[in-house]
Amino acid sequence: MSFVLILAIIVGTVIGVVLLVLNKRVAKEDEKQRIVPAVEIVEVTAADHAVKIFTQGVVESGRETMLAAEVGGRVMEISPAFKRGGTVKKGERLVQIDPADFRATLAAAEVKRADAELALELERARVQQAKLDWEKLGNGNQPLNPLVLRKPYLAAAEASAASAVEAAAKARRDVERTEILAPFDAGLRSANAEVGAVVAPGTMVAELYASNDLEVRLPLSLEDFGFLDRDAKGIVTLKGTIGAEEYLWKAEPVRIDPEIERTTLSAHIAVKVLPTQGSAFPLPPVGLFVKAEIAGKTLGGVSEIPRRALLEGNRVIVVGEGNQIAFRDLVIPRRTRKTALVSGGLEAGDRIVLTRLSAPIAGMEVQIQQDINKEAE
Repeated sequence: MSFVLILAIIVGTVIGVVLLVLNKRVAKEDEKQRIVPAVEIVEVTAADHAVKIFTQGVVESGRETMLAAEVGGRVMEISPAFKRGGTVKKGERLVQIDPADFRATLAAAEVKRADAELALELERARVQQAKLDWEKLGNGNQPLNPLVLRKPYLAAAEASAASAVEAAAKARRDVERTEILAPFDAGLRSANAEVGAVVAPGTMVAELYASNDLEVRLPLSLEDFGFLDRDAKGIVTLKGTIGAEEYLWKAEPVRIDPEIERTTLSAHIAVKVLPTQGSAFPLPPVGLFVKAEIAGKTLGGVSEIPRRALLEGNRVIVVGEGNQIAFRDLVIPRRTRKTALVSGGLEAGDRIVLTRLSAPIAGMEVQIQQDINKEAE
């Protein structure tokens, strides 16, 4: 009985194993999905490119001067515009010094000049008379003694007359110098005289600057200096902010400093500001900080690409046939904050990758973002 039971259990076990084997579930193998990164690209074009140089500076006056009193005396009158911040016209009288003493000196000098000129004319007449007397005596063939013709006396009279003329001229200039005039249209940076004050010769009475002759001295890095077109008189654009408004002015280069500044290793170019008609500020105020854009040299047959496309070592990734990537080494003559100019290593129509790939490998397949957008549409 037990034998039969054991046999039945064994047979049942075998049958169960066979059924499990026959009815086992087969696991389906999922296909591994291949990950193709999506990238943004830009297509390369070649053209002539005008280099733009960006810099900044402060508006300065092209003409500045310190006015000093050439003669001393008491200030009798000043111009109503003779104040700090005032504006004056060329030839306008700024300060009047008391001219009374100088006019008296001029009158005395004129008397001395008249006396000296009279003495000179009398001496010339004496010379002529001496010459006639010598000839009447029949000594025309004899050697002529200079004292006979009074030549030393004539020379002394001429020198005395010339000295008197110059003394009178100086006295006249001193009278004119009692008026301190504006040498050009200007603004007053300082005014240091007042009615009743006594000034001495050499006293600084005013500091003037030309308000309509403005310049900006612009610093350039050595790289930018190399792209400066020295022969062309290119237009420079200046931009400045006054209040909440931004104003633009045009300027033209007038000179280039021949020396490199040693401390900053930079060059400088001076530009003259041109007036803007119809603007609230035809010319910028002196002292205004402005940004400048200078048109530099033109580079022929270069490509301008976004700077974010560059990899270390002046390399980029390009997308070739089959959307496979490759690396290119570039020749870059100039970089800006946002772009780079490429003169070698790329051809027109090349597609440059702008997206940063985590581990790019030559021959890796990518998917262009534009194609993905088209499929989605």
